[in-house]
Amino acid sequence: MPYIKKTITHGNVIEVAKYTNGRYQRKKGDGPPAGETPPEQKAWQEKNDIRKVWRLLDENFGPGDLWTCLTYPARTKPSAETVREHMRKFIAKIRKAYKKAGKEFKYIYSAGLGKRGAAHIHLVLSKFDPEVIRDTWAGIVNGGDYVRCDFQPMHKNRDYYKLASYLIKNSKEDWEGPDPIFRKRYCSSKNLRKAKESTRVVSAKEWKKDPPQKRGYYIDKERSYIGLNAYGYPIQYTVYVKLGRQANEAETGGDADREILQEQEPDPLRQLQNKIL
Repeated sequence: MPYIKKTITHGNVIEVAKYTNGRYQRKKGDGPPAGETPPEQKAWQEKNDIRKVWRLLDENFGPGDLWTCLTYPARTKPSAETVREHMRKFIAKIRKAYKKAGKEFKYIYSAGLGKRGAAHIHLVLSKFDPEVIRDTWAGIVNGGDYVRCDFQPMHKNRDYYKLASYLIKNSKEDWEGPDPIFRKRYCSSKNLRKAKESTRVVSAKEWKKDPPQKRGYYIDKERSYIGLNAYGYPIQYTVYVKLGRQANEAETGGDADREILQEQEPDPLRQLQNKIL
């Protein structure tokens, strides 16, 4: 019985999925029921969103591009409509700044909520002057006065899976709430390149139990698996990562983002540090 092999290449990663469908084989289990989306299906959809962002990040961003968090003044809780309007203005102003500097503007962002409900924006964007970004945001949300913004340069490892997971999972509380800031799990510019994909039908009764090795790559066993897809068909999913490109802490934003999620309390020393930087 033949099977389908899909290969997706982006950054320093190659994803290989071997699977069947109704044309080639019967289901091994039940697919999602009709009606309300079950938790298992929601988890699968979240995983797919993470992979979409992962591929876009790997294909469009790299060393020197910025992983940023835009916040609001302490104890400020703007409405969803207000945040949407602020982001619309911010994107428009920053796009003009990039154009004036002769640089291409690319971005991906999602909205997060702190423990006390304060909104903040997790944003990846093309390399630029952090001071211009910070001043533009402060001018929109705080009349030009100080507002905390955190910046970290993207690392050399072109495998931003953890960052993609962070962007999607931290939007969950807002996205599943009664009045989500954005109607999508993430927003992105229209000029992003898509990962390279190829699909072919393999004339074989079954695939090898253990995925083959690739020269110059290692298999990430934590992200690879064998099981059933969301529709109940068998699948073998393998993630190959280029040797010497293992992930590191900088990918997730590290301590800076853990502080952000605790809420934006005023910190005079931190404020001074941000002004100096």
